[in-house]
Amino acid sequence: MINVSRLYIHPVKSMKGIRLSHAFARESGFTFDRDFMITTPEGTFITARKFPVLLCFIPTVMANGIYIQAPDGEGIAITYQDFETTLQPTEVWGNHFTAYVAPDEINQWFSRYLKMDVQLRWTGEKSTRRVKKNPETAVSFADGYPYLLINEASFQYLQQRCPASINIEQFRGNILITGAKPFEEDTWQTIRVGSVVMDLMKPCSRCIMTTISIDKGVKHPNTEPLATLQTFRSDETGDVDFGQNVIIRQTGIIRVGDTVEVLAYKEAKQYLVTVPVETQSTPIVEHAQEQTVSIEFNGEIFEGNNQEVLLEQLENNGYVIPYSCRAGLCGSCVIQLDEGDVNALKAGAIKRSGKILACSCIPKGNVKLSLKDNKNQIDINKKMK
Repeated sequence: MINVSRLYIHPVKSMKGIRLSHAFARESGFTFDRDFMITTPEGTFITARKFPVLLCFIPTVMANGIYIQAPDGEGIAITYQDFETTLQPTEVWGNHFTAYVAPDEINQWFSRYLKMDVQLRWTGEKSTRRVKKNPETAVSFADGYPYLLINEASFQYLQQRCPASINIEQFRGNILITGAKPFEEDTWQTIRVGSVVMDLMKPCSRCIMTTISIDKGVKHPNTEPLATLQTFRSDETGDVDFGQNVIIRQTGIIRVGDTVEVLAYKEAKQYLVTVPVETQSTPIVEHAQEQTVSIEFNGEIFEGNNQEVLLEQLENNGYVIPYSCRAGLCGSCVIQLDEGDVNALKAGAIKRSGKILACSCIPKGNVKLSLKDNKNQIDINKKMK
C-alpha cells in the first residue's frame, strides 16, 4: 500500500520548510506554501541558488502574517496589513504577474542580511500568477508548479549511490510518499491522495538548490547529490530530474497516512546513463593568490577578481545572465570568452569556439566576454541596480 509519509510547506521561497501532519490543498499550493518571496526592488525573484544563507532563515506562520528568524537569531514579524495595497509587477523564471510589497523597514531588515537592496513580497489572498503551461491553474511563488511529490524509495535509491550525506528535505518536496518502488512515480499520470485527485504533469528538473545544506546554508563542494543524479536521471536536453510536478483537480485536506491510489498511468520518461562529471581539484583556484582582474563584458569594463565564478561577478555588477541550475549542467549561462583564460571548475565548462559556462569558470587574469541573444543577435544590456 502506498501512503503519504510527510507533508511540508515552505512559507517563504528558499527559506526553511515546516513539516505538517495535515494541510489544506489549494489550487495554488498548500495553504501558506511559498506565499512570500524575496525579490529585487524591480520584482525579480531571489533564491538560495545565489544566496544560500536564505535557507538558514526560519519562518513561522502566524494567524495574521508571518514571523521570520534570521541566522543570527534576530527576528521580525510582518502582518498581512503591513503590505502595500497596490499590486506591483513581479517575476519568477520569466513568468510575470503582480504581488504586494512589504514596507521599507521590513525590506531594509532583509537587505541588511543579503547586503543588497531587496524586498519581501506576498501573493495576496489569491495569487495572480498562473502555471506557464497550464494558464488555467494558479500557483504561488513556487518555481513552476503548485506541488512537488517525492517518493522516499527513489530518494533512498539515490542515497545509496551518493558518496555524500544527503537529506530528503534538500529536495523541497511538499508531498512525500512511501510504499512505492524506486521511481515508480515516473509511470503515474493521475493519483488520488485522500480525497484529492492530482495530475502528475512532468518530472521536476533539479538545480544547485539540491546541493545546499538545509542546516548550514552551504553548497556541497562536489555538487552532490546533483552530480550523482546526473549519472542516471539526465535526459537528452541536459535536464536532471527528481520528483514530480503536480497540479490538483479540486481542493481538500491531505493528511499524513492517507492512501495514494493510482488512477491512470503513462509511459515513463527515458534517461541517459552517463559517467560521473569530474570536478577538477580546486586547490589551484582556492589557493591562488587573490588578484584584481579586468573583466570586459559586451564592451563595458569593470574590476573583478580571480576567486569567484564569472556568473556571480557579472551579477554583482548588475548584468542579467540567463541561468537555471548554476551547477554546470543545463548550459543556460553559456557566454563567449573572446580573450583571456579561465579555470574551469567542472569538465565540460569550456566548450568549443570559446564558449564557456559562466557558473563554472573563474578568470585567471584579464578577460573579455560577450553574450548575445542567439535568435535576434541583440546584446544583453546591463541592468540598472
